[in-house]
Amino acid sequence: MEFRPSIWVKEGDFAFFAIASVRDAIDFLDAWPSGKRNSFYYLAANSLQSAVAGAIEPAEARDVFEIFCRETGILVEAKMLD
Repeated sequence: MEFRPSIWVKEGDFAFFAIASVRDAIDFLDAWPSGKRNSFYYLAANSLQSAVAGAIEPAEARDVFEIFCRETGILVEAKMLD
């Protein structure tokens, strides 16, 4: 269940990496610090698990994960990659 396009996130001040699939996003959220988990985290986590279960399309889970990334300030906008 790949993401098209990938979602690019910031790690620290200078590193970017791609989240290219539902599995990548789940692994990323699993590593997210428990003290920083908020309603956007849980919404994204539930959406990704729903995609794995076949209850929603991976594209829908991708959109929710992107919202989580934007709300937490880690989303890399396309213009930053140019």
